[in-house]
Parts: sequence; structure tokens; C-alpha cells
Amino acid sequence: VSGNETEAPGEETYEKDNLPEGLDFNSDVRILHWTEVKRVEFFTDKETGDVANDAVFARNLNIEERLGVKLVWYGEPGDVSNTSHFVSVVQKSYTAGERAYDIIATYSRTAGLLAVDGYLADINKIEDSYLDFSKPWWPDNMLETVTIGDSVYFITGDAATSVLHYMTAIFYNKKLLDERGIQYPSTDVQNNTWTLDRLIEITSNQYQDLDGNGKQSDDDFYGFTTIYYNADAFYTGSGMWLVEHDPDGLLKISDDFVSERAVNLVDKLGRWLTTDTCYVSKSGAALDYYVPFANGTALACQLRTFMIDPAGPCSLTNVDWDFGIVPNPKYDQNQENYATIIGNPFTLFAIMKDADDDTQIMCSAVLECWGSEAYRLTTPAVFEVCMKLKYSATETESEMFDVVRGSIVFDLGRIFSEDLNRISEMPSKAMTTGVSWATVSKTYKKTLDTKIKNINEALSKQN
Repeated sequence: VSGNETEAPGEETYEKDNLPEGLDFNSDVRILHWTEVKRVEFFTDKETGDVANDAVFARNLNIEERLGVKLVWYGEPGDVSNTSHFVSVVQKSYTAGERAYDIIATYSRTAGLLAVDGYLADINKIEDSYLDFSKPWWPDNMLETVTIGDSVYFITGDAATSVLHYMTAIFYNKKLLDERGIQYPSTDVQNNTWTLDRLIEITSNQYQDLDGNGKQSDDDFYGFTTIYYNADAFYTGSGMWLVEHDPDGLLKISDDFVSERAVNLVDKLGRWLTTDTCYVSKSGAALDYYVPFANGTALACQLRTFMIDPAGPCSLTNVDWDFGIVPNPKYDQNQENYATIIGNPFTLFAIMKDADDDTQIMCSAVLECWGSEAYRLTTPAVFEVCMKLKYSATETESEMFDVVRGSIVFDLGRIFSEDLNRISEMPSKAMTTGVSWATVSKTYKKTLDTKIKNINEALSKQN
């Protein structure tokens, strides 16, 4: 695909924003961003002919020209191992009264910490804000989820290309399924039969010790492969929440967490994931779980979507077999909708609390323009051109990408995970080690109730 196709076919039919013409803030906009993003997301120095790169370049140029601003970028480490560093950078500027940054664009869990510490503006309180959350570049359930009481401290959507790159889905090897006479999971999605039981059925009893060493290795044959933190997607995919709102709009540990449904889910998956047909990396350092799938010796694999692109660790662009993609399965056929989680390394956007009123209004315009331009430029480039058309073999796979993307959900339990003992990993660690959820969830619950109360109190003090 050539670089001049950053505007995908039909670009002119995409909805436009309501920002007034002739806006001219005549100002720098200082953006502090995290640096560990896997793909171009924030800025690029020049057009290179790469579709995604050039779309980001065009997006930023349009923001600057339309609003009379200059985007100034400050990068700092801020991923899961650098959350405290990123928070300290913001804290230093805030407490010193430097007002060094206007917009914060950071790793999702870091945004949760910054909100609790009181450094982020309440976006809902910005008078004369240009943000229009009725627009399609702000996902419907995003705003509903991130509103705490009457406040919103961070937002995301099309402005973050990482939202598309970190969708967690199930990929499968069509050639291997054909050889075994197994119906494609995409057909199950179309027939509303794509459930946990179906996934377990088609992947069980598939293990072969190909290297003959008498133990699991990435050279063997498997029915299914994953890593423990990707297995978070099974909990959310089953229609359950970690954190939800109480009647006053404040946060509570969801009743789902200790429900019979959660117990049944974790126990069922624990029985399956601990069999030899499943290859599960139980450490973040052991990123070998995708190797059998990439080598064509696993029927299915639970992956984040960026991993399949040419630069990804599980690149599927040069294999001699076709792959399919489907959302994580439903708990059962009675579940109404699929639910796709975004891996934690996606970007949330916020405005600094110490920015003056005029600056906050300008930042609201920048974020609205950012989302709007991204909706028409970067999202089509990444999703429609790169993912759907470039990496998918058939119309069915394009349809399945749409299903995966259309079922994205956000859970504040994941965003505030650092202040909640990494709650999102509790069910997945239990299911990948075969521990009884009825036992461990009750142990966790009391501590989590205390911690969520502390979050509510910290946020309420800011209002």
C-alpha cells in the first residue's frame, strides 16, 4: 500500500467535528507522553510512505493548522515498570508550580495513579469545553465507564492508535482446522455458538511432544497458547466487571468478582488451561507462548492484534497458511454481546489540573480535534488499510475484525489496577494455575473493598 493512501476509501463520508473554523489559539501545546508505545502513535518527523506513519503526520499537521497551535512533545518512560517514574515527573512539575505540561498522554494504569494523586483536571468541569462526546471518535461505553460521580479525569478513543493495536482476540490456523475437520470459529460467531465450551472442545486433546523431550516446549504441538495476562480477556469476555459504579456513581468492586459465574468460569478454564494441550506462559518475562502458533504448530492463540503485523513478534504476514480472528468467546449462548478488552499498554489522555482556564479550554479543543482527525486518518490507516485489508485473507476476517473492534469495553478495575493490587490479573492467575476462585476471591475481596474506598475518598477530596 503506497503512502498516498492515508485517506482510506470513502474518507469524505466520515463524520466531521463541530469545531468552529478560524480557531487560532496562537500557542504551544505541551504534551507529556509515555515512550514505550510499540507503534507510531504520538508524532513522526516526516512522511515515509508507510500508511500508519503518514496518517499520524497528517493528523498532527491538521491539528496545528486548524487550531493555530504547535504541538510540543516531551517523552518519559511510563509503562508498567515505569509508572512511579512517570508519576514523579508530573508530581515534580505540579508541586513546583512549573506548569510544564498541558496534556498528559500515558499508559492506562499510570493515568489511574495520576488521577488518584490529584494531578488531573476534571474534564467535565471545563467551561466552554470543545469536547463533544456524542461523536464517534469517543466510544459510547468509554465515557460511561470513566465517569466517577460527576467527574471525568481521562479519556481515550480514536486519538489512541494503541487502542486498535492492543485489542485482545483469538487467532486460529485455518489449515490445521481444515486438516482436522473442525468448523472455523468465525462460523461459530456468525451462528452465535462461539462460547467457552466451544473453544475448549476444539482445542482439547491436541498435544503432541514433537521434540520428544518428555515435557512441554515451544517446539511441541498445542491446541491453544496464551500468557496469563492475556487470559484477563476471558473474565471480561464473559460479560463480567472488576469495578462498577454504585448507585451514587462512585466505584465499587463488582459483585461479579465473587459471583457463581466467576467461580464457574475460573474453575472451568483452570481445568483446561492446566492440561498439556494448552501452552501458557505464567511469567511476563516468558514471552514464548506465541512461538508454536507462529510456527504453525498450534490450532489457536490468544494475542494482542499488534503482534501479527510485519514488525510484530508473532508476524503472520509470511506464513504459508491462512489465519482467522474472532473475539474472545462468550460465557455461554445466553450472553448477549461479546466483550473485547484492550491490553494495558494503551493510551489515556488527560489535562493537567494546574493549567489555567484558557489553557484547559485550548486543550479540550486539541483533544477534540485529535480524536476527530484520527477518526478520519489514523484509524482507517491502521484498522481498515493495515489490519483488515493488509493482514486479512478474506472478507470474513474483515468482518471479524469489525466484531472485535465493535465489542471493545473499558473497565476501571484495569485502569486503577496499580491501586487495587493488580486486580485484573487475579482471575487470570487463578485460571492459569488451576486455583479455586471460590477460595481466593474471598481472600482478595476484603482488601479490595478497602482499597476502592480509598480511591473514592481520594477522588472526592478533589471536588
